[in-house]
Parts: sequence; structure tokens; C-alpha cells
Amino acid sequence: MEPKTIGILGLTAEGASLCYRTIVSESVRLLRSDVHPPIVLHNPSFHLTNDLLRRRDWPGLGALVIDSIGKLVSIGAEIIIMPANAAHYAASYFVAASPVPFLSIVEVSANACVARGFTRVAILGIGITMSGGLYEQPLRERGIEAVVPTGEEQAIVNRVIVEEIIPARATGETSRQIVGVIERLKARGADAVILGCTELPIVITEGVSPLPFIDTTRLLAHKALEYALQEDTGQSVGTTTYAHKRR
Repeated sequence: MEPKTIGILGLTAEGASLCYRTIVSESVRLLRSDVHPPIVLHNPSFHLTNDLLRRRDWPGLGALVIDSIGKLVSIGAEIIIMPANAAHYAASYFVAASPVPFLSIVEVSANACVARGFTRVAILGIGITMSGGLYEQPLRERGIEAVVPTGEEQAIVNRVIVEEIIPARATGETSRQIVGVIERLKARGADAVILGCTELPIVITEGVSPLPFIDTTRLLAHKALEYALQEDTGQSVGTTTYAHKRR
């Protein structure tokens, strides 16, 4: 059986490239060292998506995502993944319009929290991801309490992501600042953290994190690979939900 073609809808270069590299490297464990599913990538200019996110223009962002999905499908994509968290606020505007399965990073990550037995999960990401409730409802629906960083903590994480990690300027101090926030969240009772920014795994690893975490970027890549290698072309892989629930 030929693997299905994975379409990566990129928003940032760092998040999209980590997702791409993970699919290829994980394929080595399952296939021959020189084999991986076909992968196609479309990445609109970041200034377009960033402006729409800043203005909370969900219909506009949805239209941009739909355009990218169309381009990916036109060159063979059989499943779409978008290694970006905050953009899923616009999910109700693009998921139903996708002609192929769309694998939601939010639903996949919330399911992973259940599978790992977490009960109080903190959310890190850009400001809107932490403050706007992106993960709170999906976690609540699964019986998990969301722990939201304080305003000060959100400011630290958002600044580090926007000014250091996304433009590929991360240093050792970048990691230390995020670790400091995770330590505070642990002190307030969090038993895990969702790295709800696809660039955070670049600076947060198991070796430095005070808490276990959900690496949304690599998790999404793993689930896309599972789908690409399965024979059944149905809408689910294990407990994965493809269509992000409307909010």
C-alpha cells in the first residue's frame, strides 16, 4: 500500500518545519530508512495570518486557510494538518469546507491529555491561545481542568515566542524564562502543560521541563503519519477526531 499524501498548512516556518521533520524522522521507525509518505506544504506569508490573528478576524482567517487547503489538495494532499494552535479559533470557518480530512491539533492534544491521565493541565502559547479559551472547552468536555497562566506569565511567554522563538532567535535564556513559568504553574497544582504553540518544543524538552507536557507539534505529526499509513480511509485514527468541533 502506498502511503497517503500529507498536506502541511504552515503558518510559521519554525512550526511547519518541525512538523515536517518529525513526519520524516518518525517514518524511519516504521518503514525503510529511505521511505516516508509524500508531503506537500503551503505556507502563506506570515504577515497575512499574523494580521488576521491580531484582529481576531476569524472569517478572514478561515478564507485564507480554505485557499491554502485548496492548493494542497490540488497537488495531491489526502489529509490536511495545520501545525498552529491559535488559528483553530477559526476552525468553524474552514473544517467543513475541507474536501479531505482535516486533523485538528486541538482535539488531538486534548485526547492525548486523557490518554496520559492528566487532570489539571496548563496551557502555554501566544497570548490569545492562553487567554481566549481555545483549550478550556475541549479539556472541560473530557473532565480535565484547564490552568490558565496569570497575566504576567502570559506576557512573558507571549513575548518570548513572538520576539525570540518564531524569528529563530532563541537562546538558553529563552528556555529558562519558559521553564520559570512552568515551575509557577506546577506550584499552583498543574500536573501537565500543553505546549500550545508549535514552536515551543524547540526550547522546551523533557530534560528541562518541570512538568510532563503535550508536544502539540510532534503529536500532530505522529497522528498524520498514522493516518497516512493506514489502509482504512475512514475519518478517525484511534481516538483522534478530525473535524474540530464548532464552538
